[in-house]
Amino acid sequence: MIYTVTTTLPLNHGGRTKSLLSRIKLLDKELNIPTKILTTNYNIEYLEVYKLFLEEEKVTSNIQYENIYDWLSGFNLLINPKTKFLKKDTYIETSYEIEGLRSEMVKNASAVRYFDGENYVLYRKFYDDSKILEFEDFMSPISKTKVQRWQYNKHGILHRKHYYSHSTKQKILEEYFDVDGNIYCKKMYEDNKNNDLIYIQTYQQNRPHKTFASERQFFKYYFDSRFSDNDTVFCDARALDAPLLNQSNQTHNILVFHSSHLNDDKIKASFKFALNNSNKVAKYIVLTHKQKNDIQNIASIESEKISIIPHFIQQKDINEHIEQENRFIFLGRLGVEKQLDHIIKAYNEFLQSGYTTNLVIFGKDEFHQKAKLEKLIKDYGIQDKVSINDYTNNPTIEFQKSKASLLTSKFEGFALSVMESINVGCPVISYDIKYGPSEIINHNENGYLVEANNISQLANYMEKIIETPLPNVKTKPELKYDSAIDNYKRLFSSLNN
Repeated sequence: MIYTVTTTLPLNHGGRTKSLLSRIKLLDKELNIPTKILTTNYNIEYLEVYKLFLEEEKVTSNIQYENIYDWLSGFNLLINPKTKFLKKDTYIETSYEIEGLRSEMVKNASAVRYFDGENYVLYRKFYDDSKILEFEDFMSPISKTKVQRWQYNKHGILHRKHYYSHSTKQKILEEYFDVDGNIYCKKMYEDNKNNDLIYIQTYQQNRPHKTFASERQFFKYYFDSRFSDNDTVFCDARALDAPLLNQSNQTHNILVFHSSHLNDDKIKASFKFALNNSNKVAKYIVLTHKQKNDIQNIASIESEKISIIPHFIQQKDINEHIEQENRFIFLGRLGVEKQLDHIIKAYNEFLQSGYTTNLVIFGKDEFHQKAKLEKLIKDYGIQDKVSINDYTNNPTIEFQKSKASLLTSKFEGFALSVMESINVGCPVISYDIKYGPSEIINHNENGYLVEANNISQLANYMEKIIETPLPNVKTKPELKYDSAIDNYKRLFSSLNN
């Protein structure tokens, strides 16, 4: 059996999940190797995620899914309740009114506040345009704070309760319920600043069953129960390396590195277990030759255990009806490590030379970076030249509209956005960082490599690409779909030797 383990499968996801799904789809479609994906986070809406992944053709119909909480509930959590005879989905509706309490609708929020006399005692949030509860917050008339939250799925069935400290407002207990109302898990937390987990208690038939001191122990127990000898397991999340490598079955463990293992020149804490336990690893998959060399400079791992399999991309036809605009683009998370202030500073230098090209930024805000960027843009007085937009579902179109895309990260795993940009003929100007850009960009052919953190050089290449556009921007052959098929054929052949 072939498994992939990951912490989460978010509906709106970044590069790691995108490449994970692409690999799984390729293995099934091209090598006839279907995968079962195991997740370890709690997401009551996973059925909807699975459905949309299939509808959007991110996976094939052969792909199976399993979540640790659904398994723990006896597979009585992620199901849609049906009527007995017509087999239609059933829903539990709840009245907006509660006898004995005064209610007050919250404007534009699908929510109601409830008062016992003058005391605020309950807040109910409903799913949009329905009378199906999403959650209830029970308020303490003494502390005037939330002391419990009850959460409901989209069918109106209670699935989890949170309990909070009166004094610190920290979460101190979580209880998990299946669709029949049976408790199958509890988590206790310290009432301290870090809100540390104390233990996890599982239940069977409403009676205590197993106790775990950490999530790592909990995940190991899950893997012990689900895997068999000779299974092949891809692990795409460093948080799951220890539970996987410590589980008792003799599995072929393949650790996939999507990001740099280094912080400056030191190994990141999240990578240490993986690199220090190579005897339990069948293969490491890294994305670049540089990363392989760096790993072998700090860890005694033989070359046979490391496969270089870069992310791949399928050639897309360029839409001739999309007109190129006079603009640069950045597309990605607005994370601190992306150093988007470098783009703004270089772009301001570029404008000082008399150019009029605009700059558009697409991405989800992180740690209030958007506000900092907007302040910098305002300080330079270039608000009319720069726009910051939310995440887009049409990256290829946005790249195709642009003169060039920009990347100024401190580090990357491989920079999927660079591949996506070049794939539709949009050259990339990127810092030459670890890892990815130098193995995706042919300098002066499909983009430019800039010395890391050299803002003036970045501005110069922005000028150069406007003055002398690159005429034949193409993806390197080794990054194309057919090359990926060959890479994975070699991988599985090596596992069987």
